[in-house]
Amino acid sequence: MTVIEKSLILAAMLLLTAPVSVSTTEKSTSASKSAESPTNVKAPFRLTAVVLDAGHGGRDPGNVGPGRKKEKDINLAITHKLAALIRKKTAYEVHLTRSTDRWISLTERARIANELPPRQTLFISIHCNSHPDSRVHGLESYIFNLQATDKFAADLAKWENDEEVVSPVDFIINNLHKRGVDKYSWEAARIVQSVLVSQLGTRNRNRIAPDRMVRQAPFRVLVDTRMPALLVELGYLTNKAEYNKLSSARYQDKVANALLEAIQQFDQATQEVDKRIEARLP
Repeated sequence: MTVIEKSLILAAMLLLTAPVSVSTTEKSTSASKSAESPTNVKAPFRLTAVVLDAGHGGRDPGNVGPGRKKEKDINLAITHKLAALIRKKTAYEVHLTRSTDRWISLTERARIANELPPRQTLFISIHCNSHPDSRVHGLESYIFNLQATDKFAADLAKWENDEEVVSPVDFIINNLHKRGVDKYSWEAARIVQSVLVSQLGTRNRNRIAPDRMVRQAPFRVLVDTRMPALLVELGYLTNKAEYNKLSSARYQDKVANALLEAIQQFDQATQEVDKRIEARLP
């Protein structure tokens, strides 16, 4: 990262944390524009819609397991199962960035999500992982940060980004739009990770994160979304046991049910006082 890029990021951080003062003569003008302002953070978050993003697709197979099943197909199968559960058991709207085996850019996935109200929507990108060591297994969840939790998270984001890099300018602009929802992204990832690990009986790989709960990395699909957003890696296709499970329709059903419960728990958490969420932040 260049000195100029670091300076831009520092300037953005100062802007994001600086208090906003409004003079008496400006109050009426500011009030009329508050609905359009990306930094208006006073409205409470109330979940009404979920965007499900099945990672990869079309010409991009994602990871491929030892039995030659492709990540893009597993992601899509789980996404469809989860969408069906949401429609059947809840009143949430559900939107898919892709419903068939087609390639779609990371920026287009975020654009689809951003058509919905950011303070009423949760974005979940569904993936499966890989590792050179076939013994590695477990589950991870991520939220966006320009600085990755560790080298593995940085390398994973670079691979998932598929040449669609995150520029400091994009980071600054989108963080202005996302001001006030980051705490909800963290809470959503914490809950998703906790519920999935508990219900699936899998290894919690978020334990190596600094807060031991949520990992962070510069995923391109997350930087553009203006609502709470997370990316979940459901397991390692390079691990034979996890590959067999994730390829199984029965286990995919189990994953979908766990994700539904996590979404409902997140909704319940956001209906309580914001200080309860902020108290958990690292």
